[in-house]
Amino acid sequence: MVRRLFILLFLFGCLVSCKEAPQPIADGRKADYAFYDAHGEFHRFSRYNDSKAIVLYVQGNGCPIVRNGLTDFHEVVAEFKDDFAFFMLNANLQDSRESVRKEAEDFNFQVPVLLDSNQLFADALDINTTAEAIILHPTTREVLYRGPVNNRLDFEGQKSAPTESYLRDALTTLLQGQTIAKTFEVTKGCKVTRLSKTQKEDSLTYTQDIAPILQNHCVRCHKDGGIAPWQMKDYPTIVGWSEMIKEVLWSKRMPPWKADPTIGEFTNSFSLPDSQARKVVRWIETGMKQGPGEDPLATIPTDTLVWPMGTPDDIVTLKKESIPATGVIPYRYQKFTLNVDRDVWISGIAMKPGNPKVVHHFVIAETDGNKESLIVNRPPTPWIDNYIAVGTGGDETTIFPDSTGVFLKKGSSLSIQIHYTTTGKPEVDETQIGFYFHETPPANPLYAIAPYNHTFTIPPYSKDTKVVARDTITKDITLHYLGPHMHYRGKSIKIMAAFPSGEIQTLVSVPDYNFNWQLIYKLKEPISLPKNTVLVVEGVYDNSYQNPLNPDPSQELHYGIQSIDEMLIGFMNYTIDK
Repeated sequence: MVRRLFILLFLFGCLVSCKEAPQPIADGRKADYAFYDAHGEFHRFSRYNDSKAIVLYVQGNGCPIVRNGLTDFHEVVAEFKDDFAFFMLNANLQDSRESVRKEAEDFNFQVPVLLDSNQLFADALDINTTAEAIILHPTTREVLYRGPVNNRLDFEGQKSAPTESYLRDALTTLLQGQTIAKTFEVTKGCKVTRLSKTQKEDSLTYTQDIAPILQNHCVRCHKDGGIAPWQMKDYPTIVGWSEMIKEVLWSKRMPPWKADPTIGEFTNSFSLPDSQARKVVRWIETGMKQGPGEDPLATIPTDTLVWPMGTPDDIVTLKKESIPATGVIPYRYQKFTLNVDRDVWISGIAMKPGNPKVVHHFVIAETDGNKESLIVNRPPTPWIDNYIAVGTGGDETTIFPDSTGVFLKKGSSLSIQIHYTTTGKPEVDETQIGFYFHETPPANPLYAIAPYNHTFTIPPYSKDTKVVARDTITKDITLHYLGPHMHYRGKSIKIMAAFPSGEIQTLVSVPDYNFNWQLIYKLKEPISLPKNTVLVVEGVYDNSYQNPLNPDPSQELHYGIQSIDEMLIGFMNYTIDK
């Protein structure tokens, strides 16, 4: 009789999930999965290893059992939220971030919904049904419990109250320091369609499918003379690094394009779409076939000594810098003038580090001039409001937007601020800076503005301290480039425009901010801002032990120029509308 009932349930499109024993995910602590949630925030499991466990509730839009079970799940959340990290998890192919966000608002979800859009996590846990509760060990990711929240709901029916409270009992057991007994309870929910069952993924090959992805998104750093620690040079190398590649894709640590892919479009994006990340991981997991033809990575030219945009009109060689083997290095400063005896309009700047592995990022500014801003009523700040270029190490080129340029009078003194990092052995760097000039004056001068906050306090051990900077513009402008900037405690940052109409538009959002990757986001379509628009920079800081980059959580933090201090700056380049 029971067997016949199960068969009928499958025919009605619902899935019965029955696990004989909890199973670990992949390889314990290495399974550090990361997700965007429905509201664009970012969650990496390792940030929650101070909780007693991570609790997931598999959600799917439109599933009646999920919707009816929310009251029961929310009661458990309210009772145990001080000790456990609670999330919902959506792995449905048909549910978009926008539709999940609407479902969350309509049904008043009390916890974030993690979006497993590439289903790599669903594959690891063999998730097949919604309404399932899953408890993960906070560090090993071992599955401690999976099954229903309780026994109140059934297919097309429900009890007035549950007689068994499986999830609550499991969490109580963990709080008491005991081991959860093996469970064989059935989870009743709606079927989750899995890509692994609808696509033929074992036919993926390195030469035809994987190497082109790596070439477009990874080789820019993983090349001879690049800033990455190893080169993606051929098939045997990729096979040797395959487990590491899989790990950094699980955790979304690589590639290091940190902007939310659903907000804004940028001409310099090298973000990796979920569909391509899945291809790489599934190729690794299905045998890493090489495929026919020559090795695409082995044929890439290895000469990185040429200037990417052609020979500059002027090249400045900086003084040699010696870098110690270890430690945090204060910014290094140098002043220089161009090797030209005339006024010039700069159309672009390229930086060629002598040692890309130690050059973290740089700022070039006309600090002696310290010109007053043309669009805000506040005193100018050297380095912040008069910068010409900001970038990271490694063949970094900033070509200004068409018909724009930066004017520099003959004999002007420029300053460069370089942040160096250590490699474990003494290093030397002798960087060159290339300048490209316009032959005739461009139509629009390109200016810099950078809202900043230097009066904040970040308490010791705090996880989510929000800091905001604002500038109100006094003229109509067009924005071209955006550069969010924080230091080691930076967790997330947004640059927004608050229009006079009251509308607020997010221009760029970096929910997984990482100080190691200082990027300028170049807008595909420049944004026009009318006067009286407020430029808003909103940063969130994690000064706790959960932040792996934090040098010392016990310190109270304030504004400071060194990396061990903190900053909140939104670098922007604009032209004035005429």
